[in-house]
Amino acid sequence: MSNSPSGSTHSSSGRENPVGYPGSTQMKRRNSRESPRAFYEIPSWVENVPSKIINNAKQSLKDMPTSRPYTPRDDSRYILSKLNHDTTSLNTISIDYETESRPMSSKTADVIRRNSKGSIAGISDSSTLVAAPPPIRLSKLNHQPSQDQVSSGDSSISSQTKPPLPSNHHQRSNVTSTTTKSSHRRMSSASTKDDSSEENLIWKHEIGPLIETLISAYQKNHFEQFDRTCNDLYSCLSKHNLFGKKSHKKRGELLKTLFSFIESDNSIVRFHVVRLSLAFQISSSNNLRHIIRLTADLTSKKTNDHFFLNSNILDLLFETIPRVDVEQNLEAIAYFCTTLQNLTVNNELICLISEKKPFELIKNILKNLLRLKDQTQLADKLCECLTPLTSALRNLADNDVNRQEFLSDDLIEHLTFILKYFTDKSHENLMKNVARLFSKLTQHTDCCMKLVQCSSCYRSFLKILIKHESNQALVVRICFILGNMMAKSEDARLTFMKDSHALQTLTKLLHSYIQLDSLVLKPDKLDTNDSTSQDVDVVDDPNTNQFRSIENVINKVIRVLSNLAISEENGLIIIRRDDCIDLLFKLLKAPNQHSEELLVHVLMALNNLSYYDDSHSYINRNSETLAQLLVKYIRNEERMDCVVEAFRVLGNLSRTTRIRDILMKCKVDRLAIHHCQSDNVELLYAVIGVLINLTVDEDKRECLKIHHGIDSLINIFEYSIQSDWQLSSLVCKALWNYCDNNYEKADSQPLWFTAHQLKILLNLFDESLHESNLESTDDESLDELNKQLWNEEYFPVASRLYQRIIEGNEYFKTIQINNYS
Repeated sequence: MSNSPSGSTHSSSGRENPVGYPGSTQMKRRNSRESPRAFYEIPSWVENVPSKIINNAKQSLKDMPTSRPYTPRDDSRYILSKLNHDTTSLNTISIDYETESRPMSSKTADVIRRNSKGSIAGISDSSTLVAAPPPIRLSKLNHQPSQDQVSSGDSSISSQTKPPLPSNHHQRSNVTSTTTKSSHRRMSSASTKDDSSEENLIWKHEIGPLIETLISAYQKNHFEQFDRTCNDLYSCLSKHNLFGKKSHKKRGELLKTLFSFIESDNSIVRFHVVRLSLAFQISSSNNLRHIIRLTADLTSKKTNDHFFLNSNILDLLFETIPRVDVEQNLEAIAYFCTTLQNLTVNNELICLISEKKPFELIKNILKNLLRLKDQTQLADKLCECLTPLTSALRNLADNDVNRQEFLSDDLIEHLTFILKYFTDKSHENLMKNVARLFSKLTQHTDCCMKLVQCSSCYRSFLKILIKHESNQALVVRICFILGNMMAKSEDARLTFMKDSHALQTLTKLLHSYIQLDSLVLKPDKLDTNDSTSQDVDVVDDPNTNQFRSIENVINKVIRVLSNLAISEENGLIIIRRDDCIDLLFKLLKAPNQHSEELLVHVLMALNNLSYYDDSHSYINRNSETLAQLLVKYIRNEERMDCVVEAFRVLGNLSRTTRIRDILMKCKVDRLAIHHCQSDNVELLYAVIGVLINLTVDEDKRECLKIHHGIDSLINIFEYSIQSDWQLSSLVCKALWNYCDNNYEKADSQPLWFTAHQLKILLNLFDESLHESNLESTDDESLDELNKQLWNEEYFPVASRLYQRIIEGNEYFKTIQINNYS
């Protein structure tokens, strides 16, 4: 009997008449002199075998289930000091507002780049652009978390609410005071052609006083007043539609004043500088760099999340970034990506950002960054942009609403290019981010199939597995992704195995980690309830954590092999790779050294691989050794999951006479009958499969009678009628083999059934062989599925078994035989 990992068994018995079973006269009985064969085999007397039987056999190998590598939610936030930019001190001189004309579009920037002389690899000569001031020291932005807002009701501010100031605060305040006063004088003395114009009157009588109040509040550290004044200023500018007018001189003066506040340690001040600057649509690369960096710095502290939740700053940011030329502003893009990563660790902000549909912007940034991949001098800067960006995408993927976004416009394909071009050790975090993202996405069939279609991903995954074999966190995720792809797509299985290094790489990985596993000090007694799916520290014992982490990698590699074997072409290649299959045998030989989860995965892989009956197969050549190992597993009822999987493998091995003889000597028939009492349906599927194959041999059928196997099978039959037609079908197959040809022998009990057993069987057939007796529910689709299973799985076998029983028993001679349809 050939078993699948899902527990299903397959019969060659097909329904020759689609309408119904016409009667025994049209059925050609197998000759009693014909050699015994397993029930799954196609008998010579069966004509016009449906092609569906063959297709079902190919589909019998199923995916090995496994959990996604456990990754705790990473609530840490990027701080700007992690970006490797050349930095200088943060002071009022280096971050002065740079005078702007109209904003430069990406098209204009492209023209400048094309016309620039002396450009290297597509990067324009800096002399053709606005001269940038010295870069800013990023570490200076890493201040302590801001305090609560400060009361402005009195000039003396409580030390509990006043934000912390650096040691050189007094000196810097003098500089600021001088700068802001100078800026204010410049604004006051600015002349226009028409001082009486309505716009100038607004600047003079409404905005001017607000700016004076703003400067005063800042100088006195009255941050609550500063907050109110900034809100009033924003409302006034918005009300009069002054944000979009870039020709007015006072706009530049106001921005210069705002930029003089950037050095403040207070988050309220920084928030308003960012918000007003973005609303003014600043366009200079240098100004944008400062403001977006300030935004990223704000997001590095979770105490500032309320600014983004309760204002329009996100809208302003998402309106600004599309105007930024990516190639000329890599540092600003890095800060924006950092902002996204930091904000998306907050679930509320994930929802808010998702509502604003950021994916089109993210895709454009990705596309433009990847265009620069061949410029080796930009590799580090690209990585600084891509690492937080992919981290943000990973966080956004937690929201189910966003999953559809990954299916559009080749976003997944862009992500695969990252793994194609960024595979050095220095790119570890970037690779890990993409791997974690794909780990989440490939659990969903639609996203998984999208990745399957990306032809470059297979070679990229292999390249990473080869280059970073010792990186457990990366290897376990790449193997999990591959396992998902192999489980869902035949194209993926065949494409992956076309690479000559595929099987060799998986075998090498398995060998390396099994060797590493043998060197780890393990607990005296392994807790069979512990899951090895976690690859992080979850207990205090470091040895236990290391052992779990290594076993987790082994599990995922085995799953890839097992799912690859679902394809017959691949399965036949794998089973001939002796060094690969021998590693699985090696794991089985040391059950006490491994967790139950790992052993279950090994057995599931062997189930898929042992399905293929090939003379060159390592399993076939060592089937007796494997059978002996499996007998030990089915006797250990402390590990019931192993018992189930071991019986499934025995279902495949017992197709040969020599294995059936070994199993009878080891009294496996008694163990199988004993487990027929179980309420574990998966176990019932497996043990009945073994009994079906054992009863192929006439000398082994009597075990069912001696050890009360018939009563157990009838009990299962009675239990499974209507609720599980597949299980009922398996019982009928076992009973078919049990009574096959026995009626030709002289015996006091024809067919070895008692009158009581025959009566029960007759009642069960009366109940189940009429389609009109099928139970119905309120769910039409469920009823249709139930009818299909009855029609394809149960009826072809049960109807023939019924005819066989009534033809061979005197008990039925006086009973009218109905012609079921």
